[in-house]
Amino acid sequence: MAHRPDRPQSARRPKGDSVKRAETNGGGKRKPKPKPKPKPVNRGAHRRAEVVEFSRSLVGIREIPTHSNSGPAVRVIQSSTGAYGAPWCVSTVQHEDLHVLGSTWADRTAGVYYYLEYARERGCLVARPLPGDVVAYLIGAGHMGRVIAVHADGSFDAVEGNEADAVRIVPRNPRYLPCRFIRRPEYR
Repeated sequence: MAHRPDRPQSARRPKGDSVKRAETNGGGKRKPKPKPKPKPVNRGAHRRAEVVEFSRSLVGIREIPTHSNSGPAVRVIQSSTGAYGAPWCVSTVQHEDLHVLGSTWADRTAGVYYYLEYARERGCLVARPLPGDVVAYLIGAGHMGRVIAVHADGSFDAVEGNEADAVRIVPRNPRYLPCRFIRRPEYR
């Protein structure tokens, strides 16, 4: 910028502080800075939190009469698989997913080992659980629940249907109970 006598020396811009043409809209006005892109939402984490909350809401549902694999609330849970009168731990997991995701999984199965194999074939087994993951216990005919909390020592708490004829929160430790953890793609 050349020295202009009508402008005091202090009003001149220092060298290198000129307005770049790319920053103006042609009329000498500055273009507004572009808005920063919003950070992507981790939908998987949000859905896991939602399924944990819903799982907790089921705690206290009981079989009526005891040892019957039945009762009004149990039949609502079993409606997600159609396995009325059968052990209902997997039906509980399917019911939770139907509520949160709008769909069941593994061909609506009520079988632990079928569900587990379905997950394995699709690469959905995980080594370390997060709250919201499914846990399959490899005991007898199998048992299943939903991880709701993971502790520093590797133990966890799970909501399990058909646990002593009810939906209960149960502390578990994988060092003493063989199990596998499953994370559906929608929860990633």
